[in-house]
Amino acid sequence: MDGKKIAGLLVLLVIIGGGVFVKFKMDKDKNVSANTGALDVAYTSKPDDIKITGGSGYKLGTITLDGEIIPLIKIPLVTWGGYAGLFAANNGIKPNKESLFYKNGKFVVELVRDENSNNHLQNYVNGNYPLIWSTMDMMPLLYNSLKADKRLMPQVLGLFDWSFGGDGIVVRGNINTPKDLKGKRIVTSGNTPSNFFLLWLLAQSDIKPSEVIIQYVKDAVEAKVAFEKDKRIDACVSWSPFIYELTDSSSKSFVDGAKLLITSKDANQLIADCYLVRSDFVKEKPEIVEAFVKSMMEGADLLPKVKESVFAQMATLFELPGGANEASLMLGDVHIANFPENQMFFDLENSISAYKIFFLSQEYYKNLGSLGTDVDYDAEYIINKSFLTKFKEAGMFANQQNMIRNSFNKGGAFNIGDLESSRVVLADDLQINFESQKIEFDINSSKPEMKINRDLLTRVSEQMNVLGTTVVKLIGHLDTSKVEEFKAQGMQSFLEASALAKLNSKKRAEYVKKILIEAYGCDKDRIITEGKGWDMPVDPTDQTKNRRVEVKFFSLE
Repeated sequence: MDGKKIAGLLVLLVIIGGGVFVKFKMDKDKNVSANTGALDVAYTSKPDDIKITGGSGYKLGTITLDGEIIPLIKIPLVTWGGYAGLFAANNGIKPNKESLFYKNGKFVVELVRDENSNNHLQNYVNGNYPLIWSTMDMMPLLYNSLKADKRLMPQVLGLFDWSFGGDGIVVRGNINTPKDLKGKRIVTSGNTPSNFFLLWLLAQSDIKPSEVIIQYVKDAVEAKVAFEKDKRIDACVSWSPFIYELTDSSSKSFVDGAKLLITSKDANQLIADCYLVRSDFVKEKPEIVEAFVKSMMEGADLLPKVKESVFAQMATLFELPGGANEASLMLGDVHIANFPENQMFFDLENSISAYKIFFLSQEYYKNLGSLGTDVDYDAEYIINKSFLTKFKEAGMFANQQNMIRNSFNKGGAFNIGDLESSRVVLADDLQINFESQKIEFDINSSKPEMKINRDLLTRVSEQMNVLGTTVVKLIGHLDTSKVEEFKAQGMQSFLEASALAKLNSKKRAEYVKKILIEAYGCDKDRIITEGKGWDMPVDPTDQTKNRRVEVKFFSLE
């Protein structure tokens, strides 16, 4: 449906041959599916660069309301539910004195629908839009394009929302886990959250971009059409509604055998929609910027109380065919960020913070060739949390609760026996080092192998934070070096030894679970264990590979 995320990053510009990504209304989406009788999609092997021209100082407009001349900020938006808090803070679409922006800062805001991402960034550069939005993963590319003009340097002030199901990867054929993507042909749009999502998943699965065939297209619509029409394409990385049109049997674009591999509801803190402002505007109008951030924090609180009005206003601005009801459904794909959640996002110690996303993205795009190999930008260049810090020191928003930190649904019971039929969104074999005949290890030991253990467990804990709604299964495995010896002792001895092997392998998995809970603060309710003993060796010639703890992340969605 149109209320789902039909937009790429407004800031990130997917420019191909002078074209730009346009976010289509639902009726246009249907035309794309219905009228594309043959494949008419141009693939490229790498995404295009971000292109901007010119540059000037910011322009702060004015408007007269009730005889008062008031500063006016226009904010361009694409159709996306993550702006609901902004609508609440602004008391609608148009400039008005009932908005939190006027009450807190004596300025007003007008929300402008502009589905052309080129216009967003170019008007930011020209000074017409001093404040725009982007996802955090795009900031290294954006900084790289704007750094030459200090006036344009982006300052990320806060978080609108996290994508919570609006982005995903659709696959077909025998692709059941991310590792199955190796060697496959994948279509996506470059310089978008889709591209970052793909690069992240490949990295977590130890797959290099060169080990898959990435086919870049200009936007999410073309990615969907390519998967629908070109049977050579094994996977499609896109956003809603397109990922659901491909997998919904009632859709005109349904592809037989298509299934979701992973969505941002599984990785629910990975794609973060932020608001950013020009450096010259922050420097010269700090009181307006502070009032804006404060109003956004208040807007998150206000939203539940005025949601019906917000849905109606969103339906009007975005011209939603389904009206306010469709707007309400848009919120199912996002998590609106409040004050403590903003604090968490900008906390350097958070394993999936703005800093971590920035550095991850920078490395991914260097590896891909979108950034130079010598690029080494610091996230501090673009993160400005001074206003959030000021609010915290003043004891503001103490009533708000962090709801995303523990987003796993503990109230929703799951059947362990049915878990294997759930989607595996990530899987890995960890070569955790245990001494012979031991089911424990000293995590604080200075031995080199314990350093390896710590690195591996840190990786799992970070993945648990990113994949915040999933269940984690730790599966213990032993080597097979003694199997033939026990078989030679007779069937009874072998069966007893096999049962003991399963028990010991489960104990090892349980110990890893204990370490994750006690040393890394992982949620015990999200971790289950199993022992496979020596039944599933991965390499009969290398027993070190068979002594492992397998990790699987299962989606409950």
